[in-house]
Amino acid sequence: MFSDDPADWIECDKRQFRQILGRLTRVITGTLDPHLARYPDDEWAQLATAQLTGVRATLAQLSK
Repeated sequence: MFSDDPADWIECDKRQFRQILGRLTRVITGTLDPHLARYPDDEWAQLATAQLTGVRATLAQLSK
């Protein structure tokens, strides 16, 4: 059963954002960074990294 207190909702949301942030960070550091290290001129990997870095910054703010 979910609490009626909005503060509980916010904490639940923040936990979800932190979890997604962790997963996204692992994708960037474990997949895209090695890809770019090997093929630094790969346009797709550059675009994906740029877009996901922005999402990562947003999630970091939302999880505070």
